[in-house]
Amino acid sequence: MNLLLMLLTRRQTLLVAIAFLAAAMTAPVRGLVQSPSRQIGLAEARSFHSAILNEDREVQISLPETYGRTATSYPVLFLLDGGSHLLHATATTRFLASARNRIPEMIVVALPNTNRNRDMTPGPGAATFQRVLAEELIPWVERNFRAAPERILCGHSLSASFAVHTLLNRPELFDAYIAASAPLWRYDNFASDTKAGLPRAAKAGAAVYLTVGENENERLRDGVQRFAATLKAAAAAEAPAWSYRDMKDEDHSSTPQRSLYNALEARYAEWRFPFFEDQAELAKAGGLQGLEAHYQRFSKRFGYNAPPPESLLLQVGGIYTTAGRHDDVIRIARAYAVQYPAMSERLVNQVGYDQLKQGQVDRAVQTFKKNAEAFPDSPNVHDSLGDAYCRAGDAASAVRSYQQAAQVAEKRSPSHPRLGFYRDKAKKGCAPDPNNRPPKL
Repeated sequence: MNLLLMLLTRRQTLLVAIAFLAAAMTAPVRGLVQSPSRQIGLAEARSFHSAILNEDREVQISLPETYGRTATSYPVLFLLDGGSHLLHATATTRFLASARNRIPEMIVVALPNTNRNRDMTPGPGAATFQRVLAEELIPWVERNFRAAPERILCGHSLSASFAVHTLLNRPELFDAYIAASAPLWRYDNFASDTKAGLPRAAKAGAAVYLTVGENENERLRDGVQRFAATLKAAAAAEAPAWSYRDMKDEDHSSTPQRSLYNALEARYAEWRFPFFEDQAELAKAGGLQGLEAHYQRFSKRFGYNAPPPESLLLQVGGIYTTAGRHDDVIRIARAYAVQYPAMSERLVNQVGYDQLKQGQVDRAVQTFKKNAEAFPDSPNVHDSLGDAYCRAGDAASAVRSYQQAAQVAEKRSPSHPRLGFYRDKAKKGCAPDPNNRPPKL
């Protein structure tokens, strides 16, 4: 009774704290103008029916920031105990991908539990859930999203034991396994599974990343350390690629985020291209050819087409534009127009405005025309062509281009955020801006 009262009290305290925090976050701040709220998306909850388990399962999908504007495929991180780890896992993958491109952008598929002990405990239940992954979830993800054939399974605690069980029994399901703080002492038949499973995992080309916290209980630490020792003692052909880290100052609750961060950096050590900010640094790193060759090697190593990241190509395009290498920028745009259509449009537009800046008006008109032909459903390209016509003194053509921009924007959405702007330009034509604002360059 006392324990129940204590739990209720703690829960009530937590609810009060959450309510207080919510009120503090939504209360108006004195001296600040209130602006309309905007939702910041983290993931989308979807569901699929598992015929194997005869139950509906929720799946939480977090897509890369670039997903909506590209046509490329992305590696997939399958996250066990997804309800507990979606937030930090999504933040980690996005941070590492944006921090000078340390890893490729990834799709995160988080799997909340329904019956954790049934599904995650090594043995018959785990074997059944591996069937769910192999026969239902993975095909569902690949049908609904642009998933590359590069899959990682991440688990913590009991679900880390499941990850190890999958490595040893169904290693072909994933390319890499991250097991943080696995209680392998609870894994029945672990010795026999290890003996039979390590060669199988090696043949499948799998990799495993093991971690344990310094402050975890000795029984758990001993099990993970013994497994690491077994991996170390095995011949190269008889064990998968592996790494093991005993994490100083960490305990059972704190290992997941750092384990994921370290494992992803290790997994994708070959992804990162040398840092560059200007033409000299780019040349030192091998130039555009070196950049493309780097990601061709990565693609061959990992078995899927991984073009250079959009952000790096944009960076090269900006350097080349500044140097007046307009033809080279347009070549980049054309080469990657299928994978990165939004980037291609942006690079060509960038060239056109730089040509206007340099007084090359006729060339700019031709550049914008080609961009409008390549991306007729983009209002921005028609607006930019209108700006070039204005600079060329062709007001009638400029108005037609601005009208086209407005029509395309309205077709996309009657509430398009720049629809009013395009209509205003179509009405004013090439009249000087009353606010004396310079054209966008």
